[in-house]
Amino acid sequence: MNLYNWKQKKEVILGKEKFLDFYNQLKDCQDLSLLKEKIIYFKKWALNNHSISEENAIYCSYESFIEIIKKILSSKTIERAKHYLKTLYDFLIVERGNNINDINLARWREYSEIITDSLWIFDKRDTSGAHLGWYWGNFIPQIPRQLMLRYTKRGDWVLDPFVGSGTTLIECRRLGRNGIGIDINEEVVEKNKQRLLKEKL
Repeated sequence: MNLYNWKQKKEVILGKEKFLDFYNQLKDCQDLSLLKEKIIYFKKWALNNHSISEENAIYCSYESFIEIIKKILSSKTIERAKHYLKTLYDFLIVERGNNINDINLARWREYSEIITDSLWIFDKRDTSGAHLGWYWGNFIPQIPRQLMLRYTKRGDWVLDPFVGSGTTLIECRRLGRNGIGIDINEEVVEKNKQRLLKEKL
């Protein structure tokens, strides 16, 4: 299972072999009406099929799956429909990693936790677990969280040279990163050690 919580409230579970058979039948299709007819059949099968072994299962969010299906069905040309059919294939089958983070770029639609419009605008501060706003000048936990999701991988090392209230170290612990915090205030360092022990993750 992916590190990120990409499975949304409603998910689709597909059999990998069945999908590959279906894709191989359609990838060379030259009849737009026939391709759409088969896609409608596949959509019904995908949304009603639940007897799939765990090792053969593909999980994806309902919303992302339906979004691509709709694009296929609304295509006006066979070329466009096959373009979106390939998009569906990439979305479900391809693992497109990178050297920066743990994000599968073929499934970018799934990462609802990663905010792409702003790194600074949040409705409210996360106060869960060991997070507290007791230290003067601290920033909200969502900022280091977003930075680490985007620019680090699980197991990477993150250095916080002004550890303050330990916000970054708590997020490191939650996201499976190794965190090092430095501060000249020994009292703050000791307080952070105690707080980190309380962070269950």
